[in-house]
Amino acid sequence: MKKLIILFTACIALVSCHGILDRYPLEGPPSATFFSNEDELTLAINGAYESLYWLSNANVPYQMFLEGATDIVYVRGNYANMDVIRIGQATASTAVFQSVWDTFYNNISRCNNILDNMHRAKENVSETFYNRIEAEAKFLRAYNYFYLTSLYGDVPFVEHMLDWKNPLLPKTPVRKIIDAMYADLDSAFKSVPRICSDKQYNRITQGAVMGLKARMALVNNDMDVAAEAAWTVISSGVYSVYDSYEYLFLYDGMNSNEVILQMPFAEGVRTSQIPRHLGARSAPGYSAIVPTQVLVDMYQCVDGERIDRSKLYDPKKPFEKRDPRLAYSILYPGQWHAGIRFETHPDSIKTTKIVNGAYTRIANDEATHAYATFTGYLFRKYYDEQDLPAKVAKSSLNFMIMRYAEVLLTYAEAKIELGEIDDTVIEAINQVRRRKDVMMPPAKITMSVDELRSLVRYERTVELALEGHRLFDIHRWGIAEEVLSGYMLGKRKKANWYDPVIPSFSDAGKPVYPDERIFNSLGYATFDPDKNSLWFIPQNEIDRNPLLQEETEDDDDDW
Repeated sequence: MKKLIILFTACIALVSCHGILDRYPLEGPPSATFFSNEDELTLAINGAYESLYWLSNANVPYQMFLEGATDIVYVRGNYANMDVIRIGQATASTAVFQSVWDTFYNNISRCNNILDNMHRAKENVSETFYNRIEAEAKFLRAYNYFYLTSLYGDVPFVEHMLDWKNPLLPKTPVRKIIDAMYADLDSAFKSVPRICSDKQYNRITQGAVMGLKARMALVNNDMDVAAEAAWTVISSGVYSVYDSYEYLFLYDGMNSNEVILQMPFAEGVRTSQIPRHLGARSAPGYSAIVPTQVLVDMYQCVDGERIDRSKLYDPKKPFEKRDPRLAYSILYPGQWHAGIRFETHPDSIKTTKIVNGAYTRIANDEATHAYATFTGYLFRKYYDEQDLPAKVAKSSLNFMIMRYAEVLLTYAEAKIELGEIDDTVIEAINQVRRRKDVMMPPAKITMSVDELRSLVRYERTVELALEGHRLFDIHRWGIAEEVLSGYMLGKRKKANWYDPVIPSFSDAGKPVYPDERIFNSLGYATFDPDKNSLWFIPQNEIDRNPLLQEETEDDDDDW
């Protein structure tokens, strides 16, 4: 019991500290005897696994909110400051920059504490157990450094517990941090299992280790590293694409063989408010994280052509004959969900609900509520009818941090950019694109490099929407300035609700409308590549540590 109290106290100190790089540890070093046996190492690593729960104050995965800093998702009410970031008005004092910074460095401190002190248990535990704990701590540290470097660029590199008498550190170039994390992940790969024996996907496996390395390498344009790491996952034969995209993100698809790593939730243990923030007002939800018109119009028609090129597209019936993932991912007007017909037209003050098997007219909050969806759409992805209404704020639906489809697309993109296009690349794309309930036209080996590049970028956009990848993608593709600048478009205006409109598309794949005035505006965004390509290091950190103002040697590194 005494040791449990020591661990709990240490965790509280880590979680609650503010400005960790110059204030931790406030109470001096930890217990000199902890980390000395299997039980204590288990407690410590379980605490470090909290790193996977990157949750906002609203108890929603931050990955979802990150999409709100892009063109495909609108976050109402500036939750997590994403709207301010998207429109280019964030500063070093923007609150989310500090809270996210603290979160990742707190998590890194937990991992460093284990790695620095676990030698005390080396003679008391098996070599296999010892190596696995070390590997898991290295993975979790790398996971946190991935987000730190991807968001902030050059940051202090902390590999050991800081000397509390001299805690100030300068920034370290991203390149040095990433190379160190590659080495950690290669080391970790050797000591974690190929498959989780409990099949709960809540422990690190070899697939997760190489999946993270592949993701990290892709974002940092190390295409050879990304391809090799992704191929390690693919060739393992452990994972497969789940048959149904429609059910993959619902309870029916939970714990499928596509899952590599996830954020698990369970009633009575830890739940999320995902349905509350995605959901309709009738749920009752907040409609706070919603898809944009831009995302809706990006979905191809079933012939594999964009809506401006396809002969199948009818602007008077804009949701018909489209990539099936549109209907599986997005709740659009006319669809049914949880027994209620979703309608957003301003005159639809009544809608239809199935009550005891009968169609019944009810008041329609989606048209009359002041804070109903501002874009006219909701996400169906991660919005399971089983959570409504009783569990709208306490969902136990898991959130996938990493899944096999992402790894396949990473492999394909990396090989395309390396100029190494072969049948394995085509097969990787088609495993995603030809999922049994999607079956979009296949990629072909006869396609040009530009065609395949465009196809993979399309797949990453629609396949991975709402999963937290878009922000990093648009920056590394060099299209952030184009796709973020300008007005974000909300619902159609009442007078133009049924006007047939077919947008053209820019070279970056951004829909361009002949008259944006038919839409309500959700704010104007500007993008300055010199200012907005990375998040600001929090002003409080700079005030406490002047070394953070100094430039690093390769400070030009960005997304």
